[in-house]
Amino acid sequence: MTVGAPLIRLTGISKTYPAAELSLRGTKLVTQGPALWAKQLARAARLTAVSGEPVRALTDVTLAVYPGEVFGLIGPNGSGKTTLVKIVAGLLRPSTGTGEVAGVDLAQAAIIRRRVSYVSTTGWMGLEWALTAEENVRFFGLLCGMSPALARQRTLAALGDVGLVADGRKAVSELSNGMRQRVILARALLLRTPIVLLDEPTVGLDPVHRRQMLELVGETLPKRGQTVIIVDHQADAIEGIARRAAIMKDGRLVGVGTPAELLESLSGLKVVELISRGGAQPETLPPRPVRAVEQVLRPGPLGLTQWHLTVEERPDALEAALGWVLSGGGEILQVAEHAPHLADLLAAQAPDEQEAG
Repeated sequence: MTVGAPLIRLTGISKTYPAAELSLRGTKLVTQGPALWAKQLARAARLTAVSGEPVRALTDVTLAVYPGEVFGLIGPNGSGKTTLVKIVAGLLRPSTGTGEVAGVDLAQAAIIRRRVSYVSTTGWMGLEWALTAEENVRFFGLLCGMSPALARQRTLAALGDVGLVADGRKAVSELSNGMRQRVILARALLLRTPIVLLDEPTVGLDPVHRRQMLELVGETLPKRGQTVIIVDHQADAIEGIARRAAIMKDGRLVGVGTPAELLESLSGLKVVELISRGGAQPETLPPRPVRAVEQVLRPGPLGLTQWHLTVEERPDALEAALGWVLSGGGEILQVAEHAPHLADLLAAQAPDEQEAG
C-alpha cells in the first residue's frame, strides 16, 4: 500500500541513443600538436565513419515510487534498468517524457544529483587507490562539503553499516572486488540523501556480506527515511526486501506491483529443475505443458546439463517435460520441483512457439 505523493514520478519516459561507430583502422594520425591531431582525426572520421540505427533503450515508461519505499527493478541484460536508474539519478536526460525526483524536475539534473546517492557495479573503479578504505570514504565526505568532524563520524558509521571497520585501514589495492563494492556503498551512505539508487549492489559479495547488504537496504535505510531503488539480477534478493517491484523487458515496464501481486501471474505454474548427463538438444519444440526452458551446460568432463523448466500445473506435465528432455538422449540424474519465483516471471511471460498437445 502506498501513501501520499510519490517521491519519484516518471511519465512517458523514453530514451534513444544515437548509434554511430567510428572505425579508424588503417588511418595514420599525426599526433604532433593538438591542432594537427584534431585535423587528422576529423579527416579520418569523414572517411571511415559508419552509422548504425538508433538504439531505443526505454519506451513510454510511467512509474511512481513513494517515500520510504524499497522498490526493485528486475529484468534481463539490455532491458533498460540501468538507463532508467541513471535518468532518476540525473546522469542521463530522457529523449521524451516528464518527471520529478525529490520535487525537482528532470530538466534540473544538477540539483537532482545532490539529492540522490547512486551506486553502480563498476563504481569501485573510481576509488582513490593510493588511499585506504576509510580515507576514501572520509575524503568523499569532505569533497561533498562536510566538516572534518562530521565526515569522520559519518565514515565510521558507514563502514560499520557495510562491515568494513576491521578493514578500514587497508589500501584499496589490498581489498577484494566485493570489499571495494562495499566501500562505494559506504560513500553513498555518507550523505543521507532522500533517495539511494543501487545498481547490482550484491555483485562480487560473498553470501554473508550479501545478506548483510540486503538487511541494510531492506531495513536500515527505510528506517532512516530513505527511499531505495535496487536493481539486481538475483530476483530472490528483491523478492525478499522490496515492497514493490517492476518487471522490465525490451525497454518497457511489463508489470508493477508487490512481489505477491506479480507472482499471481504465475499461478497454475511450477518449476521443474533437472540435471541430465549426455545427450543432445531435443530436435522438437517443447510440448504444451512446458511454458519456458532455460538450460546451462556445466563445465567439466561429465557432460552435465542443468535444466530449468517452467511448466503448467497438470498431471501429465512432469512426464511430458522429462520425455522431451530425454528425446535428445542421455539420462536424468536429478529432478526437483518448486513454486515459481520472480526470476521465473520473465521466462514464463512470453513462451516460445510450442507444439500443440
